[in-house]
Amino acid sequence: MVVPVPEFTPFSSTGASSAPARIVGALPTGCGAIATAEEVSDAVGQAMAGTARPVAGTADQSIGRTARIDCYYGLTDGQELQDAPIRVGLASYADAKAATTRVEKTVDEERGAGAKASQVQVGPDKGTLLVGKKTVTLVATYQATTVVVIAQLSLVPANQAPSMLGKIANRALSPR
Repeated sequence: MVVPVPEFTPFSSTGASSAPARIVGALPTGCGAIATAEEVSDAVGQAMAGTARPVAGTADQSIGRTARIDCYYGLTDGQELQDAPIRVGLASYADAKAATTRVEKTVDEERGAGAKASQVQVGPDKGTLLVGKKTVTLVATYQATTVVVIAQLSLVPANQAPSMLGKIANRALSPR
């Protein structure tokens, strides 16, 4: 009789499997499910002040968006959302084509504003890194879900952005 040998999923040095589960369908309802302040701090290599502030977005049929949530990290009392050193947004779309179209439009708009684009890893997936004058943005899609991570260049240097923002985007796309 032959006894089957079990197969195991390899783990990376961070303890995550090499092909993590991805968010499909409903988006998380809070920032802690997207990325905790500690996870964002670990990714950028310095403590983020304040707490994460969530902003629930709305559906937009004109672009096929069914839901949206943005989380603003590193804000202290009295600071406005646009002052956040790190912003992470997730959006779900009616289908993968609508999500891809939205990411492509974002890339085109940022390039038009002078950003330099390059392809980067987001876990097992690919994303586009856009380096502008004051911010660096990573956009990626998985099926009908998109993720956008925006960081101030004063916090995340362009040469470290692929790794730093890639970690945050990968975490945001991975359900808890």
